[in-house]
Amino acid sequence: MRTALFLALCLTVNLGWSQKNATLLVKAVTKGCTKNLALYTFDGTTFKPVVAAANVADVYEFQIPKGSPSFYYFGPDPEHLKPIVLGHEEGVVLNESCNGALPFQVLNSPMNDEYTALKQQFSTLGGKSQQAIQLYRLGMRDDEKKQQAIALMAEVDHERLYLLDSLKKTNPFLARVAALNTYLSFFNNGQDKYDNEIAYFAAEFFQFVDWKDEQYYNLPWVYEGFKSYTTTLSQIFTDATQFEAAVDPALKAVPRQTMAEKLALGGIISILKQRNHPSFGHYAQRFIDSFIGQDPQACADLAGQIRSQQSFVVGGEAPDFTQATPAGGDLSLAQLRGKVVLVDFWASWCGPCRRENPNVKRVYDAYKEKGFEILSVSLDNTKDRWLQAIEQDGMNWLHVSDLKGWKNEAAQLYSVTSIPHTVLLDAEGRIIARGLRGEQLESKLAEILGN
Repeated sequence: MRTALFLALCLTVNLGWSQKNATLLVKAVTKGCTKNLALYTFDGTTFKPVVAAANVADVYEFQIPKGSPSFYYFGPDPEHLKPIVLGHEEGVVLNESCNGALPFQVLNSPMNDEYTALKQQFSTLGGKSQQAIQLYRLGMRDDEKKQQAIALMAEVDHERLYLLDSLKKTNPFLARVAALNTYLSFFNNGQDKYDNEIAYFAAEFFQFVDWKDEQYYNLPWVYEGFKSYTTTLSQIFTDATQFEAAVDPALKAVPRQTMAEKLALGGIISILKQRNHPSFGHYAQRFIDSFIGQDPQACADLAGQIRSQQSFVVGGEAPDFTQATPAGGDLSLAQLRGKVVLVDFWASWCGPCRRENPNVKRVYDAYKEKGFEILSVSLDNTKDRWLQAIEQDGMNWLHVSDLKGWKNEAAQLYSVTSIPHTVLLDAEGRIIARGLRGEQLESKLAEILGN
């Protein structure tokens, strides 16, 4: 399982097994390790240590429930974990150097050998799929190359289906993992039914998953599947209504208030939170509705994040901040209420920012008499360079900075990770749009303030 499983929520997990259940002994053999090691589980929001062991002569011993295979994560802490499949094989040994000097190994476990091989097959098929996509793009004006690309996609589709069908017969546990990773090409499987590939992707991404199968309920690959699904669709649908219309039918198929739903929502929320997507609150609230009784602390954390995120979505009230002006006074965003304001995050050392400044100046000069103002927030560290750039670029509007560079408190408040970055506010201080520049900014101001 990829390390992207981390989501900063604190969720209490109750594994719920009794001491009467049969157990298996798993040994970890280390070399010079002085740390305590543990086995963790993951439920879509956090890793939870379920059994820990101390070093005795470079050997750690873990007693785990015996039963169907399950994913565990092994390591000293949630930031340094390795995925393994445990629970049904006797005598599994984990070789771990602890300091990373030697490769991690799982011995005496055919299941883990097969899982490693399966991930390699995923990688190989993914590479062939990318090759086909690149060939198709190169052949946009060459029908022969285009047909070659589609034929290669069909070959990959066949290999994916063969792998899935084979695993259903030989290893149902890994077949479920494969089902969550089997996406067939639109050109060979969706053109007859769907108008475009986006509609096909949204509707058919999970077509081989049987959500009635309760074995999916504790499979962390459900998280990974919805994370990948959301990554693609959130890039295409930045509007909340469109995104939710695409995703909700797929999520509806997942049984409510099950671990499968928790994993699915965890994957969705992790991406939407990362991207400040306007649909974050919708899915965070669904998580709360489903799991408030089961995990009140996680839900309380999410509720706080919803309140925070409201400040960054269209229609939300922009958070206020106060910073120093070039003259040495203080200026707050709230002081500009009554005007349409562009909050412009930039820096003297930012090439793209400086190249954009002439466009910003042109727009400012066109609309400053109609109730438009700009508040530029500099991510500079040096006052002299900041002031010099203002003068050189003729930036005759309002400026502030705390001269903390990327640690600028306003930039952190607005989750700014790259510049230039703009936030357009209405006269009441509500967010109209983020990221507008050039013609887009001018068009939006013409819409609001008139030509």
